[in-house]
Amino acid sequence: MKTLQHSALIHVSLDLVGGLEKARDLLSRIMESGEISSISSIYKRYLTKDRVDLNACMEFVFKFDTVWGVDQCLQMTKVLGAEELTILTFDDSILMSPRLTLPFPRLHQDPLIIRCAAEAWGQYEHPIYQKSLSEISRTAPQAEEAEFHMQGKSVLDF
Repeated sequence: MKTLQHSALIHVSLDLVGGLEKARDLLSRIMESGEISSISSIYKRYLTKDRVDLNACMEFVFKFDTVWGVDQCLQMTKVLGAEELTILTFDDSILMSPRLTLPFPRLHQDPLIIRCAAEAWGQYEHPIYQKSLSEISRTAPQAEEAEFHMQGKSVLDF
């Protein structure tokens, strides 16, 4: 049995309509390469002020443990869902390249992303700010364009 050496936070954003089945498919394919050790709640982010479900997406973050390196994880996200999957963190790596910036710049700027990330791995210490995601989340503004949609673990119940 392989020892899972690396941990990453991965953000998922899918159209709300049909997104649940796509999320289940993505996660089952991702689990072929490692383990999903925790997952945030799933939130509905409205894309317009009308707050209509047809103009909304579902978003969540999961902690992914794997033997793969960062390049292999990046390749996996591109193959499985280039538009839907974003690597937010990979271990305590700080990286700035045309292909990938770690930690992801919007991790601490987007109130919904930081909330989901804190739910999935609150004790992760941001390598630049030297604060845990839970601490950063507590001081972040409220995600006003989003609302709770469903428990994240229900997506893992295949």
